[in-house]
Amino acid sequence: MRFLGVLLATALVLAGCGADGSERASATSDARQLLSATVNNLPELRSATLDAKIDAAADGRATQVALRGPFQAGKKGETPRFALSAELTSEGRKESAGVAYTGKAAYVTLKGASYEVPSMLAGQLTAGLEQALAQGGTGGPLTTIDLKRWVPTPVNAGTADVGGVQTVKLTGPADVKKVISDINLLTGQLSSLQGVPGVGGKVPKQIPADAGEKIKDLTVTVFTGAEDQILRRLVVEGTATSGDAHAVLDLTLTKVGEDQSIEAPKNVRPFAELLGQLQGAGILGG
Repeated sequence: MRFLGVLLATALVLAGCGADGSERASATSDARQLLSATVNNLPELRSATLDAKIDAAADGRATQVALRGPFQAGKKGETPRFALSAELTSEGRKESAGVAYTGKAAYVTLKGASYEVPSMLAGQLTAGLEQALAQGGTGGPLTTIDLKRWVPTPVNAGTADVGGVQTVKLTGPADVKKVISDINLLTGQLSSLQGVPGVGGKVPKQIPADAGEKIKDLTVTVFTGAEDQILRRLVVEGTATSGDAHAVLDLTLTKVGEDQSIEAPKNVRPFAELLGQLQGAGILGG
């Protein structure tokens, strides 16, 4: 049940995320210019429905993680609204969790049951998110991710449909050191969540500097809107230098710029019923 920290971290990243008028891009557009425009437009990505998947395998064992749900950024300084759910499948076992914030109340979902978070704890959560957002500057933590650094030599691989939107596919080998550097910068911004009960200790740790030596190939593919040059899909695929280990991250954003429906779960139960489960699963506490 360590998903709660990851879910909140994801909500934070997306919160800083629409766009300035741009010329329509095509299969003949300059890849570097399109990638640069996509990075510049990241702060304008303020609402969407997220569908992210991670498929990893090593030593004959496979693990899949799915993260889905809508998010909607509010006015400057406001905590974003979101309703995210995660599911982990590994070695025949499946776990799931969810977290939502409607702007008025926060909820967690475990084992199919939803609970309203007490106002004091919800206040700690929103305060931690707002502090982390402030560390990211006007564009939020998402601006920490500079895809131009990740893919120094992108190639325009033609057009593709993503959720009914025409996009241009930009791909190329990744600069592993710069990818790790950006991820660690983002992780540092998430440190303000450490004091939130149920999240402290679950915030992702920084990646060791020598981790890049274990990665053989890393490819990044960006799908940017042909009309607005706003990120619609990001695929990162890597293989290890030894063994058969490999992993794929596939993140898709649909309904970009639209108002998202974020409502309280139905049949909400008292939070007191959840306390024993949190303690038993090691979620409660910093």
